Amino acid sequence: MPLISEIVGQEGVYSLLTSLYKEKDTFTTSELNELLKETGISDNLFSELVRFGLFIETKDGFYISSLGQKITLLLKAINEDEEIFQVFQELTYFYPNLRPYEIITESITNYFIDNLYNRPDFIRVYICSPWIRLDRGHIEKIESAIYKASKQYKNIQVFVITLPIERYRSRKAIDTLRNLKQLGADIVVNDKLHAKLYISEPGPLGGEYYAIFGSENLTGRGNIELAIKIKNDNEILRKLNSYFYEIRQESYILKEV
Repeated sequence: MPLISEIVGQEGVYSLLTSLYKEKDTFTTSELNELLKETGISDNLFSELVRFGLFIETKDGFYISSLGQKITLLLKAINEDEEIFQVFQELTYFYPNLRPYEIITESITNYFIDNLYNRPDFIRVYICSPWIRLDRGHIEKIESAIYKASKQYKNIQVFVITLPIERYRSRKAIDTLRNLKQLGADIVVNDKLHAKLYISEPGPLGGEYYAIFGSENLTGRGNIELAIKIKNDNEILRKLNSYFYEIRQESYILKEV
């Protein structure tokens, strides 16, 4: 039994796939016969393409399947008929998790902390927020996430940038900073801080590298907020990481809470 790679590598198959790649409608038997004639594909070879699931047969004819479209995209990249970046962009329609941008309209605080808790594959966490005030449940999730992540990496780092503690008026917020410091967070303060940026950086064993920036402080106050999550775009993530370090270098260490 031939492999699918052997079938799609045969003469004429790539031409057939590219000609039908963006066709949404079913093509009739007569239209199919014309295409097979143009591309030099035999009935037996087309039957193999159907058997492997690249084309789906209906009562009205045939249409190219999502598998057929994915294979076409990969062949376009291999044959250098389309830029890798463009192929990647088109693949995100089939694999939404590959999309580099995601709009967040729910609680950004909950979203970020839940992500750390559910995916403790980070080696560094970056928190840049003028105001930080977390519930006990949030602190417990962060503590659990750090504990789980430390099973893979002994040198977990949590970097925090916030406003000077003199600006804080909430005991709960001050307790939050104290709790973060007890968990090993490296906290610095900056009187001019207004940016809100949250980053999870995976270690050598891999994981999801992402950044979230938007309007919400890490307080979970329930206001109407908006943020963008960036992933699968290392260039932008690198710039956001560098931006965090630039702010950090202009800040000073919070020694006591």
